[in-house]
Amino acid sequence: MTDSPNRQPALTPPPQLIEVASKVDARLQAVLDEQIGHWTTIDPRLGEAVAELARMTTSGGKRLRAAFAYWAWRGHYDRHPDLRSDKLATSGIGPEELIVNLGAAFEFLQIFALIHDDIMDDSTTRRGATTVHVQNANRVTEQGWRGDPRRYGEGVAILVGDLGHVYADQLTNGISPRGRQIWDELRIELNLGQYLDMRSAAAGELNLATARSVAVFKSALYTIVRPLQLGVCLHGPVDIQLLEQLDAFGRPLGRAFQLRDDALGLLGDEETLGKPVGDDLREGKPTELVAFAMANSSPTQKTVLDLVGNPDLSSDQVSQLIEVLSETGAIAHNEQEIQSLVIAATEALDRIDFAPEAVDALQAMAQYVAARTS
Repeated sequence: MTDSPNRQPALTPPPQLIEVASKVDARLQAVLDEQIGHWTTIDPRLGEAVAELARMTTSGGKRLRAAFAYWAWRGHYDRHPDLRSDKLATSGIGPEELIVNLGAAFEFLQIFALIHDDIMDDSTTRRGATTVHVQNANRVTEQGWRGDPRRYGEGVAILVGDLGHVYADQLTNGISPRGRQIWDELRIELNLGQYLDMRSAAAGELNLATARSVAVFKSALYTIVRPLQLGVCLHGPVDIQLLEQLDAFGRPLGRAFQLRDDALGLLGDEETLGKPVGDDLREGKPTELVAFAMANSSPTQKTVLDLVGNPDLSSDQVSQLIEVLSETGAIAHNEQEIQSLVIAATEALDRIDFAPEAVDALQAMAQYVAARTS
């Protein structure tokens, strides 16, 4: 386990995030309990698949997407209470239940993405728990079942991830047609962003433009911009200017989120993160940290950076790479960029006509996204 000299105590999430997370967690648990009971009654083996989804869904997670959607919803509809009417919610679902359902949908979609991502990256742990494909590959060996354990484990993980995607879609029932358009758009962006991430790593395309493009799709849009826009469009269409203002707030903050994620992947604490550090270097992921170092390295440093993408990197080689990232100024530049992006995001937030309580919540979450330790 890596013990970085930069290790800091885990940052406590803001109360506004905890408030939303508790509501969403309760909804997730209710759905999972009901579904496990339902399918177990039909055939206990069917209930196993939902239980495996539950194991990963309830193993952690910050519920950021749910919180950004919730506070955008509150910011807009508290400012315009005439719009927040039970009559505007279709399918007989009240406004509060609808926004919590949307938050739970985001979490099921996220676990779908993470389970599939773990297969692609061949990760062994996620949120401190054994990944689905590894857990089920081990089951074949332990039970003496037939077939290739790896192939079985990955097959089960694909199905369990897809199950999360189905539950996510079910929980969006009742949102407005405009909201549904945004939901569909974000799912396409998520998949294409993952494709670009994989392709860039395989092709060794570690330049800054690629790193930023991946960050836009996988973090800025998926994690912040689209949840914000979905929150305000929950009951119906809104002025295009508001959607653009939310984009101006969410894009820089989403990039800051990704830059912090990249830094934690190198300098974070494995116990806090719940996954190994250094894996981004082994996988050759296109990050701004590596792109900056590549552009500012000496020939000797470039030789070390050429190790990026080697799946067999030792701990010593990871340490050498981190040292070069520091020497080239990439780590310091990363921190400066995070701070600049948060300032740009908060300035954009000041221009949005939201209820004060929601503005305070979004400001607190912006600071948390930039400074988080996991």
